[in-house]
Amino acid sequence: MIRRLSPLWALTAALLLAAPSGALVRYAEGARIIEGVQLLQDAADDKAFFYLPQFPRLATKADGETLEFLCVKYVAADPTKASGGLFHALVEFTLPAELLAAVQKELEVQIPGAVLRGPVPLMQAVEDGEDGLGGFRIVSATLNDTGEGGFTRNVLTSGRAPLTPGSKAVVAAMLNQEGATLLWETLAAPTSDVSVSITAYYEAVVPAYNAVVTAEMETLYTHYSKVGNRQSGYTKRELREISDELVRNGDIKVEVVDRSKALGIESKSMAGILDVVTSKLTDLMFDAEAGWSKAPEKEVAVAAKQIKGRQKRGWFSKTFGGTEDTKYYTDNQYVLKDRTDVQRNRFQVNLTQSTTIRVPVDSSGNLGGLYTSFKDDPRYFRVVNLADTAFERQTVNFQIDGGYLDSFQDTVNFVSVEMRKKYSGGKPDFTSSLVFTHEDVKAGQTMKEVSFPRLGETGASWRDYEYRVLWSVRDRPTVSVPPGEDWLLASDPAISLVPPFTKRLLEVDADRALFKERGIVSAVLEFATPIAGKPRLQRKATLRPDDAESTQAFSIYHDRNRPVGWRVTWYSREGKLETDAEPLTSEYLFLVPPETESAQGDAP
Repeated sequence: MIRRLSPLWALTAALLLAAPSGALVRYAEGARIIEGVQLLQDAADDKAFFYLPQFPRLATKADGETLEFLCVKYVAADPTKASGGLFHALVEFTLPAELLAAVQKELEVQIPGAVLRGPVPLMQAVEDGEDGLGGFRIVSATLNDTGEGGFTRNVLTSGRAPLTPGSKAVVAAMLNQEGATLLWETLAAPTSDVSVSITAYYEAVVPAYNAVVTAEMETLYTHYSKVGNRQSGYTKRELREISDELVRNGDIKVEVVDRSKALGIESKSMAGILDVVTSKLTDLMFDAEAGWSKAPEKEVAVAAKQIKGRQKRGWFSKTFGGTEDTKYYTDNQYVLKDRTDVQRNRFQVNLTQSTTIRVPVDSSGNLGGLYTSFKDDPRYFRVVNLADTAFERQTVNFQIDGGYLDSFQDTVNFVSVEMRKKYSGGKPDFTSSLVFTHEDVKAGQTMKEVSFPRLGETGASWRDYEYRVLWSVRDRPTVSVPPGEDWLLASDPAISLVPPFTKRLLEVDADRALFKERGIVSAVLEFATPIAGKPRLQRKATLRPDDAESTQAFSIYHDRNRPVGWRVTWYSREGKLETDAEPLTSEYLFLVPPETESAQGDAP
């Protein structure tokens, strides 16, 4: 599991992409072992093979060489706290690219044109027998010794076995001081205390029912005929001999291999087909009228007009031949026949019913010899002192100024804080953000914190940081503090968040006796307050003659260094009277009802 891999991972990727997800292999037929790797033949292609990984291995990164493994010992910053360790590893179930290349090369030598399609599709069955997504087990006395008094504080695994191409399983553990030391020592041995066990299965095709029916038949027909015919004068002699022989030989074979009971499948339909085929074949073979054993049409000894009769005088002879004294010439005729017919019939049928079986795969790999090979490589083995300044942190608390909490009721939607810490030496910046909403303020959550690491920075400046605040105001654009893209520099452990506008506490009083004398029903006090550079009209107070309290106090918010206008609208039984707006110059207002009664309109 610790052998370095050559950069042939591209070959592995090509094999994985070529492997069909639903491929089936044959159980035993065509299987072979090359370079210690078991190859299984594709059920549909005699020249296609799939490989079965040997054992789980430590996963590697894309370069095919860097192991995805880490073992850390740490020393606690607080002497009263115990030290410990961290173990983290990624596991895959595959073959190194260089080994796959060697297997493919040798396979082509053994079977010209053969190809390696990829890994055998694997699955894992859970305890109840149903298909599961896969799981694997860590076998380790150190990592499995959890709980009070054990070596391991906790163990985390991904819970799924890396059975599909490209997948990886992970195991991580936090160890106490004794467990970290013990595990570290075992990793130096050829066989460590950490093994990975995978139990899975693949589906293979096997013949469950096979029946071969073979029938052969030969029909032989032999015919021999000899005729001699010699004519002299008007005499004729015929000799005829006919010999026929029919030879019939039949042979039928039925071979059946039935494994259906052992495999638990139903084969009655196949047996029924076999019975029908055998019965019909027997009838066909021995049917002398229309079957294979039907005799060929027999040959006659001498057919009609095959031997001519006595020679007669032709027309020319009769016309120009002269007298009746013309000589007559006799003829001698012979017919010789020899015919042999051989009819051969052959019939063969193969009835096969296949099924799939689950073939178990049990494999284990051990993480041995890692420390011996990589003890000086900080990528894999480290000892860390948590008292190092690299682990020191600065916590900054951001709190909304208590004097502005009521602004979230009618003025502020939310406020967000962005923070960043810049480091020297090319280390990446630390950034963070937080948000205060109306719900946070209502629930009393008016303070939130951000913590950033020191990362080895020297001097007092390591506590410096930058921040900026964004205020979302109702019906207004968001206000940034500071404006634009600038940041505020600070080093304080606490920052009070004050809105970009100011708050003024006002007190309003009026002579209620004059309200009744002058017929005033109510008075409405309104303010024009500029917020985010845009004025807003607010009705802040309504005064009536029968108010229990003669004085009202409230607050208003407006941009700093911007004037605020105010006015009063008086309502009487005869109508209303609006006063002219004027700038607010004091935090105390005393309202005196007007003496005029010329107001128009309805009282509210």
